[in-house]
Amino acid sequence: MADWRRYILQHFTEPVYRLTLVADPDGLLLEEQLLAEIRARGFALLPFEDAVAFRYAYESSYRQRWDDDLPTDLVVILRSPQASLQTLPYDLLQTGRTLHFSLPELFPKLSYPVVNALDPAYLQALYEACQSYHGPEMGDQATKVFVLKHVFGVMPELIRTPADLLKLLLSRHLRAHVVPPTLDEMLLETLRQNPALSGWSLKELMADANKFFAFLQNHWFDYLAAQQPPEQRLKEARPYYGPGEVLPLDEPEVRSYLSTLFLEGRLKAVPMPEGWQVAEWAQIGVAQEPEAEGALRFGRLLKRLLETLPSSDASHKDWLGFADRWAELVILRHRHAEGLGADALDQYTALHLEIETRFATWMLTRYHTLHNQPHLPRPVMLHQVPDYMATYRQGHPKARLALVVVDSLALDQWHIIRDVWAEESQTWHLQDDSLFAWVPTLTSISRQVAFAGTTPQFFPGSWGTTDQEAGRWRRFWADHGLPSSAVGYVRNLGTKHVVDSSFDLAEHPLHKIPLEPSVLAVVEDQRMQAVGLVINTVDEIGHGMQLGTAGMHQQVRLWVMKVRYLTKLIAKLLDEGFVVFLTADHGNVWARGIGRPNEGVLVEKRGQRARVYTDPAYSALAREQVEAIEWTNVGLPEGLEVLLATGLSAFLGKDDQAICHGGIALEEVIVPFVQITDSKQLGVS
Repeated sequence: MADWRRYILQHFTEPVYRLTLVADPDGLLLEEQLLAEIRARGFALLPFEDAVAFRYAYESSYRQRWDDDLPTDLVVILRSPQASLQTLPYDLLQTGRTLHFSLPELFPKLSYPVVNALDPAYLQALYEACQSYHGPEMGDQATKVFVLKHVFGVMPELIRTPADLLKLLLSRHLRAHVVPPTLDEMLLETLRQNPALSGWSLKELMADANKFFAFLQNHWFDYLAAQQPPEQRLKEARPYYGPGEVLPLDEPEVRSYLSTLFLEGRLKAVPMPEGWQVAEWAQIGVAQEPEAEGALRFGRLLKRLLETLPSSDASHKDWLGFADRWAELVILRHRHAEGLGADALDQYTALHLEIETRFATWMLTRYHTLHNQPHLPRPVMLHQVPDYMATYRQGHPKARLALVVVDSLALDQWHIIRDVWAEESQTWHLQDDSLFAWVPTLTSISRQVAFAGTTPQFFPGSWGTTDQEAGRWRRFWADHGLPSSAVGYVRNLGTKHVVDSSFDLAEHPLHKIPLEPSVLAVVEDQRMQAVGLVINTVDEIGHGMQLGTAGMHQQVRLWVMKVRYLTKLIAKLLDEGFVVFLTADHGNVWARGIGRPNEGVLVEKRGQRARVYTDPAYSALAREQVEAIEWTNVGLPEGLEVLLATGLSAFLGKDDQAICHGGIALEEVIVPFVQITDSKQLGVS
């Protein structure tokens, strides 16, 4: 099989050069499989994007090593299309060899603007297709048709019926395809010419997965109604679409997609009136007795996850998608534990251990390809969120922006919050995604990057504290044109609103507790354009949790439903004209103790799943006492040594258990990233 990466990798073999300067105007070296291979060959990659930041990293991490005659194979990457390698510092040009890689070299017969709009993840499919193409050079239109067909499997002329369109939309959104706007414009132009599709909100349904899934949810009951005899339908007061308007959801391929959506929780089963009958395939979308429905979904989803567990060379998008499905299974396992058989629970436990083993292997080889990924179309890592918000503000200059960091909110706990809001019929629009926290997943490191907008290596003096967050948040926005008076920050929110199952809600109506005055002072101040808020409730719940994951789920649900603090905060922000970006600094996991290293005061940062040292001798001493993962310090301040607990273990007393964070479990690393807008807002959402 032809592989475009070989064209580049041939330049990263022996003899090894101490310094290589690469002009990469099209971001080819951002592709994570290529990045992983280059790193595996011993090269360190350093982008030249900001001259000051580059000089700091270069001098602190590489220049000194060269002066000491230590081996270092550094690749400096210049990605700016407007700049040439001659703009790099003179001392680099005098020392390094130069290389240049670009899309026209790989795809000489295709239109450059069209190919340049593609995510690098799609280049392999396009490269393979080009190997069998021997025709003339293509213009823009021909290239768009070629890319749609060979990369996304779409031939616009074959989409003639609503069923064809449904299959297109289901395939796109379930596979999370990122289709460039220029391709969508051409596709939309073709589809709009078809009278059979004239009633569809094509642009909206193609662009937004959440709106498409909501569209399907709204039509599911109407489809079920249309399958009933007239005498059964007429018993219901609810109107339904006539047979000519009901979506063709029983097409075989459409049915398969729908089953997956119900299984993964993206569509919710609906209650069915007494006397109605549906086909066997549609039963998954019909509400049943909760325990029976939960056990059925658990078994089917468990089977699916066993079949789709990502491999060691999977992409980060594969793991993000898998983590979302795993979060749903975690909820089902603990909500319906009593109705699940011993065999099913054993399979779940075995799968959980296999997930953590395989994800840890992936993290050790691939995680360090992520921090230089672009922050568009959506951020990949937590430190990219401020850049994403700043870019959003450029396109929506009147929008006020709020970053809400829910300390320690794991993806499964976010699903619980999202489901409560759906039950309450909140009218907010959620653009629901996830991203990678920073490792070690300690608050002082991973939360700080969320407000600093940079990697931890650039705050070597404060990696162990959160006291600098407000200043770094204001500094980021100052660099993007906002004065200090327009930037707000408040932390330690929600800590007075932690409840447990013994709390008497009748005696203490917590839903009447107002938001803190410090929050109101910031969000009601019309000068504020960018606000950072830290909610500590979930972290507080976790620290006192004795009932494991099930207890966390119960308490988070109680907090959202009864206290309603987060709901009130989001509602207030939206009422004040903010667009809200909700995320977490890290997640959490229920872990079992393997013993505490006997370190005295030798450890700089002592966590239940992570230990941070500034002296290699102390790190080595700890490794002699407990089994641990030696984490690389790529992106971390120079001189730090990090040990992480393996699997689902923790640096606790032998067999003690607790809700923990700091390590590289799937539940700790992949966290929610949700953009929330008020559906009534015009010109902002």
